[in-house]
Amino acid sequence: MFKIKAFLNSKNLRYLIYFSLIAAMISLLWGIGQFFNVNQFFESVELKTLDFRYNMPNKVVKHNSNIVILSIDDTSLEILQDEFGVWPWNRSAYTKIINYLESGGVDSIVFDLMFTSYHNGLEQIDKEFIKTLNNYDNVYVAMNFDDRENNRSPVLPDKIKIQVENHSPVVNFANFTYANCRLIMDGIINSTSNIGITNYLRDKDGISRHAPLFVKYQDDFYPYLGFKAAYEYLKKKENLDTNKFFINKNNELILGKRKIQLNQDGQILLNWYGPERTFEYIPFYEVIKSINNIKEGKKPIKPADYFKDKTVFVGVTANSMFDIKSIPLSRIYPGVEIQATAFNNLVDGNTIRKVSSNTDFIICIILSLITGILVIKLRSVITSSLMVIVIATLYIALASILFNRNFIWIGIFNQIIVITLTFIFMYIIKYLMKSRDFEYTYKLATTDGLTSLYNHRYFQENLENAIRKAQKNNSSFSLVFVDIDFFKKFNDTYGHQAGDMVLKLVAQILKSSVKSSDFVARYGGEEMVAILYNTNTDKAYNIASRLCKTIDSKKFKLSDGVEVGVTISLGIATYPKHGAVPMELIEFADQGLYRAKRDGRNQVGKLEDEPQINPDEPKPEHA
Repeated sequence: MFKIKAFLNSKNLRYLIYFSLIAAMISLLWGIGQFFNVNQFFESVELKTLDFRYNMPNKVVKHNSNIVILSIDDTSLEILQDEFGVWPWNRSAYTKIINYLESGGVDSIVFDLMFTSYHNGLEQIDKEFIKTLNNYDNVYVAMNFDDRENNRSPVLPDKIKIQVENHSPVVNFANFTYANCRLIMDGIINSTSNIGITNYLRDKDGISRHAPLFVKYQDDFYPYLGFKAAYEYLKKKENLDTNKFFINKNNELILGKRKIQLNQDGQILLNWYGPERTFEYIPFYEVIKSINNIKEGKKPIKPADYFKDKTVFVGVTANSMFDIKSIPLSRIYPGVEIQATAFNNLVDGNTIRKVSSNTDFIICIILSLITGILVIKLRSVITSSLMVIVIATLYIALASILFNRNFIWIGIFNQIIVITLTFIFMYIIKYLMKSRDFEYTYKLATTDGLTSLYNHRYFQENLENAIRKAQKNNSSFSLVFVDIDFFKKFNDTYGHQAGDMVLKLVAQILKSSVKSSDFVARYGGEEMVAILYNTNTDKAYNIASRLCKTIDSKKFKLSDGVEVGVTISLGIATYPKHGAVPMELIEFADQGLYRAKRDGRNQVGKLEDEPQINPDEPKPEHA
């Protein structure tokens, strides 16, 4: 029991209360942010911290060297115009590319291009392209959906659909559900299942950081182009044998041995291979020129076997073709490389995993507690400030390491805000603690511990201040000295504990009998004194008389149930009438007190019209 009381009276309890307040403050701020949707601002800033981590040098994650991008750049558009016409080229260009890459043993070809309609006058070339494309099971083409009004939205073949079993309470694909389809050539859509969707969604700040895996159309699921190519690749490499995809309760897509985290839209958070482009870019015209050189008996720029076992993404990179996106690494980034990045992430298992909001909240609590403890323990403001900066710096470094080495995204902005707020909050608490300690120390120095009245020393200070104030304002004040009659005999009869109780009760009555602005102190022993501001002699005498009668009529109940009564004797003095300095006022009031005792006690001794008592005259005993 003693240990519990010691703990409750110790600083440990105060620290516990303060840290509880910190936790409550963080919870409150978190809740306010959720309620008022302030978290949108925090999320936008947090995304910028994510971009900072993306752009840090990364020596761990490497792009897959077997992924290359066949780039339809501005140079290719210009050089190949004579052979294939202005954009869009006739499809003999792609027929040549497919046959050439396949002859070299390419693993797969992914066209980030939509072949939407037959070209007038070039139908035979289109049919040759479709035939070539359908001759191989490792060539993929693109299609997309939209929300244009269409009373007869196209119905797509079952073979390009996929099955998704979703057990996640969060993933809902709400932003990837479409009402209309932009069809590609029927010779493709009716002949191959190697079709992927290219719809994507930018983040709220216009930056592309995610890639979807599934897109919904007419209540059916269709694979994203990069995911389609990656899944078929893994089917061959890891013997995956099902087209049904399972999303568990933890918002993870189970893909063989991989668990891929999805957000509520069914997107993955991409891990960029940067900050500079890392996939090998091969201009489209170089491959066409290699094909033409072989026909002419010349050495090819890129021989066909160069592409052996590689996955080749074919897409537009020319700035004039508008297939340009903004990503954390660059404001100008070709869409085909986003497809390649999604493919690479899925094949190599490099997607970023974002920790849950609960985990971020727990991290905030831990950082807040560490910050709070440091601020409380360290006396120097400079030292504690530097330590808090070190904590924030180390946390940012840890978050960056986890991101670059373990592909884990933990928050930074919210945590730094919490560290800062905790630092400010704890310094406010520390200031309040010091103020409270100062007040407690001040109270100990100025207050009597038994009666809770002011003590003798503080009375002397206030008496001098009262005289200075009265001199300045040309006003008066009075002293009332109180002494409990026969107090020594009372202690001898009932014991000192009973005497202490009576002292406290008399002190309470005295304090309640004067104005709250007046000053009441314990002068010493059983003597008490009150300074009555702006009070003349007559008023002081009336107050003292009422107090005397109140005490006389009061019965004090002792601890053993015995009721006793006591009386008091009082003396008064008024400034400046009875003295100009403290000693004179105290002496005059003391003489009045002794006059009351000499005249029978239980009264106010008044010396107004009588000569002052000779100091050498014997004074009656207080007790």
